[in-house]
Amino acid sequence: MSNASQVQAQHPSWRTFGAEVLEWTHHTLMMVGFFVVAAGAYLYMHPQTVLSLEKGVTQWVVARKAAVEELQALGQQAAAAEPVVEVAMPAGPQLNHTQMAVANWLSRRYSIAPLAMQELVSSAWQVGKREQLDPTLILAVMAVESSFNPYAQSSVGATGLMQVMANVHRDKFAPYGGPRASIDPLANVRVGALVLKDAIVRGGSLQAGLRMYVGATSDATEGGYAAKVMAEQARLAQIVASSKPAANAAVTAAAPETKPQVPAPKVEQTAQAIVAAEPAKRST
Repeated sequence: MSNASQVQAQHPSWRTFGAEVLEWTHHTLMMVGFFVVAAGAYLYMHPQTVLSLEKGVTQWVVARKAAVEELQALGQQAAAAEPVVEVAMPAGPQLNHTQMAVANWLSRRYSIAPLAMQELVSSAWQVGKREQLDPTLILAVMAVESSFNPYAQSSVGATGLMQVMANVHRDKFAPYGGPRASIDPLANVRVGALVLKDAIVRGGSLQAGLRMYVGATSDATEGGYAAKVMAEQARLAQIVASSKPAANAAVTAAAPETKPQVPAPKVEQTAQAIVAAEPAKRST
């Protein structure tokens, strides 16, 4: 036997393998067909079996349909019995007409959400009443210091709405949890108002107190801070005055003949004469 015949004998060709697969498939199909024919013949010879199978399938379908309907009914009953829980939306602070006018104006001017600004205005009025400070002054300091950003921080470490030096005023932040509370809006406003009030008392005037609050030693080194705060407070005072038209009209109507008022002396506009200077490091 030659070498080619030996290799062919050891390794059957693909044609032989394919023929074997085809033959196996043919026998399998024959067996399947036989069983199908046998089953059909059995069912034909025994019609009662067919009826029993049909009855069993019908009963299964009906039972399944009834189970589905029962589950749906139970779900509807549970949904009807379960009380409806209404999620209450957080209500904003109760502001009067004047406070709402100030909040709306500041919200538009500084692009702050109305509800958040209402909270800040409410806090300024509460703290101002407690510390005997004009709430518009507190709001003006917030506007100039942080533009109403409770997470603002300066290069020297002043933080929060009123840019208070938390490490310097640890004792004042102690009731609120320590210096970390400086980014809490209400705590920052309360402590900032205390620092501002103390600075005004020590300075002897609003302008001197604002200069001490910012940590400046003189008008030349405070960078126009006091003028900016007082200008913002003046704008807020106009909003407050314009929000009371009915009261102003009532006072005017009830007042008798009045003498012409002498114009008040003009306040020197220091903000226009300010030279841009580096803000001094806070000492308060």
